[in-house]
Amino acid sequence: MSQVRRKFLKSVSAASVAAFAGMPAIVLGQKTTRWRVQTLWGSGEDTQKYFVEFCDNVKKNTEGRLEIQPFAAGAVVGAFETLDAVSNNVLQGQSTYPGYWAGKEPALAVIGDFAWGYRNPDQQRRWLHEKGGLDMLRKAYAPFNAHTVGCTWWGVESLTFKKPIRRPDDFRGVKHRGAQGLAAETIAKMGASIVVIPGGEAYSALEKGIVDSVDWSTISVNRKVGFFEIAKFATYPGFHSMPIQDLTVNASAWKALPDDVKQILEKTFLEFDKAQVQRIAQNDEKAAAELRGQGVELIVWSNDDLLHGRKLAQEVADEWAKKGPLAKQATESQRAFLRELKLL
Repeated sequence: MSQVRRKFLKSVSAASVAAFAGMPAIVLGQKTTRWRVQTLWGSGEDTQKYFVEFCDNVKKNTEGRLEIQPFAAGAVVGAFETLDAVSNNVLQGQSTYPGYWAGKEPALAVIGDFAWGYRNPDQQRRWLHEKGGLDMLRKAYAPFNAHTVGCTWWGVESLTFKKPIRRPDDFRGVKHRGAQGLAAETIAKMGASIVVIPGGEAYSALEKGIVDSVDWSTISVNRKVGFFEIAKFATYPGFHSMPIQDLTVNASAWKALPDDVKQILEKTFLEFDKAQVQRIAQNDEKAAAELRGQGVELIVWSNDDLLHGRKLAQEVADEWAKKGPLAKQATESQRAFLRELKLL
């Protein structure tokens, strides 16, 4: 038995270890399961590179029993089509933003990004794992023959602008690229016109003037994409939006995995989650310092303006809570936890 397997067996329950030890040798030699998983990231983005590393680690940690072939956004199906592909087993998984499917189940928007709420990923991670949030997310996906393995984040997003937006009223008349969900609708309440397009199309839209403002990931990711070749203003640190990046897989494919492989996959994704959050935060700090030196203005909203944004976001959350029982449950649960954290 390899050192990699010994490491993972130590992290699972004693009962699981005992059961594994008693398995016949034929189990260790079973054939490889191969999955195809598409993300929301472009092939050149750091976040896609990190996901590829995660897939490599799954293969290593399962000793080849599970291999995940990663695909960048649009490589197999459109960015807004992955859930249907997972449901029908065209893809075995997606790693993307749950709010893309808000039209199918409104709770996916409420859980996917509770805008102007959490200040850092650890806070929402606690809600998912300690307050029943992950169970709610799995319940939201279940009607689509899909099961969520785990969640990660790329951090609190920065907004990128062609003209400075220093306070909410500055959004009036702005064409803003946003995703389905609470953050975009909150910015719409500030006066922006929302353009819903995949993140991979945001650079072209900004360059061609289709949009004036972009909400797409954090400042280091935006720099890598090239936004600051066109736009010279951004919010930093981010303050408004912290979307989830899930790993959600075909439910039948999940059920077919041996229990110990499921545990290893979950453990590997949790390690990936914490590493990605840390790496992007470090990338953001470095990118911000370099961008300041290149003439990009990094904008910080006043506390009063942030409070105004939070008030509008809670009005939007009220509207989403009326769209379904699970959306209402997820809204009320997150509000209660945010009050516990003294963030509301």
